[in-house]
Amino acid sequence: MPRQRDTSTASFDLDGHLFFWVTQVQALRDLQVAEALEAHGLRVPAWRTLASLRARDRCTMNELAELTALERSTLSRTVDRMVDDDLVVRLADERDLRIVRLALTPPGRRLFDEIAPRIDALNRAAVAGLPEGMEGVLRWALQQVRANLANPASRNAH
Repeated sequence: MPRQRDTSTASFDLDGHLFFWVTQVQALRDLQVAEALEAHGLRVPAWRTLASLRARDRCTMNELAELTALERSTLSRTVDRMVDDDLVVRLADERDLRIVRLALTPPGRRLFDEIAPRIDALNRAAVAGLPEGMEGVLRWALQQVRANLANPASRNAH
């Protein structure tokens, strides 16, 4: 008996899926960021941590996990290493001593300031050629997609 071909996915169009492109962009950018960080002995998770703490000083680990989008075990190891390297410091919360906050040390700030221009150049190159205003529209659209994914009610809407 001849074997029937499975046609249930025959019309699957990978190129038509938004999240295929999101992961392609993120993976390629992470490779380029990793190359830029190599000379500084850093990895992409450390860069995300540096950038997040530069933008939002004195984060809790929960806040930092959300900002960096890193798995908790990866973030924990990254922060431990950065504390050991004197790039990040753990601080007691002024109002609740049970809460630990994270902040960049002066060497951490200097390292961020040294690396940031290279990352900015990568970012500019990544959006080169987009029509004027499209970068803002793309940022808005991704923020909306993230909000939709974070809202449990939106998952059951369709």
